[in-house]
Amino acid sequence: MRRNTDLSLGNGAYRHLGATRDYIELLNDHFDFDGIEPDCLDKQLDLIRAMAQLSSSGVTVYDLQKGVHVYASRNFYQIYGYELGDSITDVANEVFDCRIHPTDREQLARNGYEAMQFMMTLPSRLRRQFKMVTEYRIFAGQQGYIQVTEQHQVLEQDASGNIWLSLGIIDVSPNQSDFTQVKFQITNFHTGELVQLQKSNPSESIHLTFREKEILEMIGKGKLSKEISSQLEISIHTVNTHRQRILEKLEVNNSIEALYSAKRLGIIA
Repeated sequence: MRRNTDLSLGNGAYRHLGATRDYIELLNDHFDFDGIEPDCLDKQLDLIRAMAQLSSSGVTVYDLQKGVHVYASRNFYQIYGYELGDSITDVANEVFDCRIHPTDREQLARNGYEAMQFMMTLPSRLRRQFKMVTEYRIFAGQQGYIQVTEQHQVLEQDASGNIWLSLGIIDVSPNQSDFTQVKFQITNFHTGELVQLQKSNPSESIHLTFREKEILEMIGKGKLSKEISSQLEISIHTVNTHRQRILEKLEVNNSIEALYSAKRLGIIA
């Protein structure tokens, strides 16, 4: 099932995950949602509601298939400066655009698009290991503009491994001075590694040899050095030497980053 491509839906999430037509096309070109279980959403929302009641953070759940927020906690609205009574009107899909500082929106869009591109290069089993952390400014009612920190990570995938539900956690940043630009990073919270995304316009061309491309493609298929060594009939030492040269040429720290950079630059398919 194709996702809803109406740009009027979920503008806030589009701002965070790449609020551009490129982002919509990215999802349409690669995501063909299948095997989504409605009961799974209900179970996840029950857990998220319970978590939100015990936390001072603002919590949201975004449905990438429908293009809308399906949950926003009371703390979310309070952080954004809304006065709440007993009834909460679900305006989460409009909150982001009207409350984010105009100067920060474009950068958030670019960062989100880069993050989604990176996530889509990962094997589906690894996508839940990464989170995107951003710091930016929002208008919080009488407080004026404040800086907030927001974390996004995969909450649920469909049967094909597509990212279906995204969990967002937002807090007021402890740093409320000297704001110069949107801060952004992707972290593997299983290993603590930071992902360095390849710059959009690399100053130098990067050339991998045929063997290096071959090995990188095999790494992308989940092959270990021992398996690559056996299949290519070369020593493990030679495989590891090629792997190290690949990292050096792409100026990255690990194989996951290498795969992302090489695909983004068109070095491998």
